[in-house]
Amino acid sequence: MAEEGKSETPKRYPAVYQYGPHTVRGLKPGEKKKWCTCGLSKKDPWCDDSHKGTGFVPLLWTVPDKPQTLYQICSCKYTTKPPYCDGTHINLPCDVLDRQRDCKKNKEHSNCRKLCTNCGYVPDF
Repeated sequence: MAEEGKSETPKRYPAVYQYGPHTVRGLKPGEKKKWCTCGLSKKDPWCDDSHKGTGFVPLLWTVPDKPQTLYQICSCKYTTKPPYCDGTHINLPCDVLDRQRDCKKNKEHSNCRKLCTNCGYVPDF
């Protein structure tokens, strides 16, 4: 609950790049990566600065010191353990469609150029 006189920041919803993880290989321990949080990057799961103007910022992630052959990196952007996939994508499609259908800015979607952060709608994605 917000304190009196202060407003809460509205929740932003990212676009869903894909309903499933990216299997990433060849990462080196200590390597720094920028994980895309907006879902708009054409280099998903990594940031390509497509978030500019959306209010999203990438997550700076350092590849853990313990080497792994592969990593399951979230591509739906709704994980609770970023940047790792936690399986959230399994039940996500209906939630996303419902949120977009019921979006308070639904009538503005036809003028949307990048991303409706109110619901995650992306024109012609």
